[in-house]
Amino acid sequence: MALKTCLRALVAACACSHNAIAQPEYPVVHQLSGWASLSHTVRLAGHTSGQFISPQLGIQPPFISSQPVPGWSGLLLNQDGTFTAMPDNGYGSKGNSADYVLGFYRVEVNFKTEGDGSRQAGTVSNLSFTSFNDRHKMLSNGRGIDFPITADFQNYRSGDGVGRDSGIAVHHNIRNQRLLTGYDFDVESIAQASDGSYWVGEEFGPFLLHFDQQGTLLNEPVPHPQLISPNHPMALAMPDTANHGSSRGFESIAFDNEQRMLYVVPEAAPQVDTIRPVPGDERVVSIYQFDTASQTYTDVIHHYRKDGPQKSNHVVIGDMVNVGNKRFVLIERDSKFGANAKIKRLYLVDFSAKDKTGVLKKKLLVDLLNINDPNNIGGYNRAKQQRFAMPFDSIECLTLINPHTLAVAIDTNFPSEDGRTAGVPDDTEIITLFFPTPLGEISL
Repeated sequence: MALKTCLRALVAACACSHNAIAQPEYPVVHQLSGWASLSHTVRLAGHTSGQFISPQLGIQPPFISSQPVPGWSGLLLNQDGTFTAMPDNGYGSKGNSADYVLGFYRVEVNFKTEGDGSRQAGTVSNLSFTSFNDRHKMLSNGRGIDFPITADFQNYRSGDGVGRDSGIAVHHNIRNQRLLTGYDFDVESIAQASDGSYWVGEEFGPFLLHFDQQGTLLNEPVPHPQLISPNHPMALAMPDTANHGSSRGFESIAFDNEQRMLYVVPEAAPQVDTIRPVPGDERVVSIYQFDTASQTYTDVIHHYRKDGPQKSNHVVIGDMVNVGNKRFVLIERDSKFGANAKIKRLYLVDFSAKDKTGVLKKKLLVDLLNINDPNNIGGYNRAKQQRFAMPFDSIECLTLINPHTLAVAIDTNFPSEDGRTAGVPDDTEIITLFFPTPLGEISL
């Protein structure tokens, strides 16, 4: 079935099934309306990858003349009904991902929309891959943020910090085309501007990166005025300057309803208490406003309070999407999976609605471990519980399908996690959630 037809069928099926929606234990009525997955065995043909990771869950690296799809960290709906799906830096750290080429896929999703008595999801197909690159040599032009990337070395770097010479030659395509790899950036979020270009949030700076539709870096990386991660070039040279946690950068970016301002959210609050939005409270994170026209951060900052304890808070923000006007939906998640997963939640906020402390009010939309599934799409109903769960660590993608429907997808952290089936690496799963009330009209 063609994608545009599939999405129309999905919306129609949801619209016809209002009466089938069970009332959840929390106030927002919803239901699972689609489910699909991309097998963890799928590979992108090319150079050899995974040369700096260890075997896990039966997976034996390296991946000769190919690289896997380790889940998605960013997701966009395209006008033709396909999706733009962006993996992160590859294998989870700077030191083990130098041979993982960054970029995004154009994917076709054939959602399963009705129960058939099985636990078989619909299918996802990779149609094309666009690699991120620095062909204009923005990272070595003597201006702004300059640092050596994988393409500048004869051999891959491995290990933490600036890394060490691995003795393994960098593939000629990476060098010749100045392809960006997981040693260079940790890309985690993506938004498309009205001119078709892409803004990408990453974690090693954290930086905002601006790419054209062919994946070429257009401008200097934009640093944050305060946040400096341990992998920022400045922190690598002067470790004491780091004030933000490793892998706690820009997991979420989203345009406003008018495609004018970009909103940027780090996973967690800074490590240095003096620059936290609320000193002493690790729950509160800032939502920064970024003007893409001037490529500068504005003075507008919103504050959001995560679930979990005030101290030693391990809940992070997974993604954010605009659902109309000043309304956004955010993912909150812990770092656990399978039976240990506890916090996987979607919350609704309105930038004009704040509590007496100035923090955004939020409303629970969906507990992703307790999703209504009256049509048994997931095939997991037991004793007529009519429930479906996403028991994964890194639920990191949100995109709006239409005013009534959200898509949610995961990063699998391949090959290290088995949240769905014990002993088997997770597939990349994507679901759709239907709300009878438009998301922009749900009361806070």
